[in-house]
Amino acid sequence: MMRPIVSIVMPFYREGSLLIPAIESILEQTFKDWELVLIDNNASEDTRQIARHYATAFPEKILLFHEPEQGVISARNTGILKARGEFIAFTDGDDLLKPERLQRQVDVFSSRPGLSLVACHFDILSHDGNTILEKDCPGFTTGSRNILEWKSCLKTLFRPFHLPHEDSFDLFGTTFLFFRKSVALKAGLLDKRFNPRDLEDFEFCMRMFEQGGFHLIPESLQLYRAESPETRKFKHKDKHTKNTLDKLQTFLSILWERYGRNYPENHPTFRSLQAFHLNNFGCYLMQFRQGKRIGTSWIRRAAFMNPRDLRYWKSYIKTFFPRRTHKRFFDFSEERFEKLEFDQSVADFFCDDHFTPLLTTGCMHHE
Repeated sequence: MMRPIVSIVMPFYREGSLLIPAIESILEQTFKDWELVLIDNNASEDTRQIARHYATAFPEKILLFHEPEQGVISARNTGILKARGEFIAFTDGDDLLKPERLQRQVDVFSSRPGLSLVACHFDILSHDGNTILEKDCPGFTTGSRNILEWKSCLKTLFRPFHLPHEDSFDLFGTTFLFFRKSVALKAGLLDKRFNPRDLEDFEFCMRMFEQGGFHLIPESLQLYRAESPETRKFKHKDKHTKNTLDKLQTFLSILWERYGRNYPENHPTFRSLQAFHLNNFGCYLMQFRQGKRIGTSWIRRAAFMNPRDLRYWKSYIKTFFPRRTHKRFFDFSEERFEKLEFDQSVADFFCDDHFTPLLTTGCMHHE
């Protein structure tokens, strides 16, 4: 059997019937020299049956494997390792590739072989598949000030390396990525410490950028399906408390070891990143009855860590206002009165001397 040029890696879990149009969109690609690597990540039986049907119907084109370690990161890594193609294209089990996606990404690599990663714009599709909610989104949702600030900070971390492609740095969601398998293996694949998901795309982009430049095709080549309310509630239940703080701790620790500890010129950037996240999470915590004291202390810490940024001082001033005004001033949709749960040791990450060279003032206390 001849090796295909492109291997499309598609993990699946509980997509059910949504897996059908996702696979059909691959069968309709204008570029024909591909294989589809389906990764069963402990899927529901109805989803698994659909995958088996297609693997049986197209044995020359569709491969089916099982990854028992739960998490889309483990599933994608298994897909890369099982893939036979020169190039890897990521997609999710409920998204739709537009017919020309593979051809357009292959063409870019053909004309610019020095690249390490190619992404594309996308449209956001309603969960029921009937409505385009947003068109032509580049990488992450447009207009997100947080993402733009992340990009700016992370890009500066590469300056000590004097990369010739520095200006092409960007951040992309994994589902739109296209790259050479050999480059991903050299970079080290996705980091399973981020399982089941969250921030693995940012960290993978950082390591891939060390291998070569990025290119964003300014054209929507994929339909990204929005989550259903039920899926969103399940997936993001702990997103802003213990789980996200834990993932953020992992992310910043990895960056510090790779781009910070031995590069003093990057220390101010890490200080800015800490202040940025302290303020963001502090403002989030203000919606919880039990979160006000910790939230206030984190916001105060951010202001003192980066005193020239007036945003943090504005946030700190708001903490003195009556609680009844917090909903409006901190821009959250509803006040939450349930018990706030997160691991104190994870929370302390932002307040201890983890980045020793960066912290010159005392630790924030919030027993």
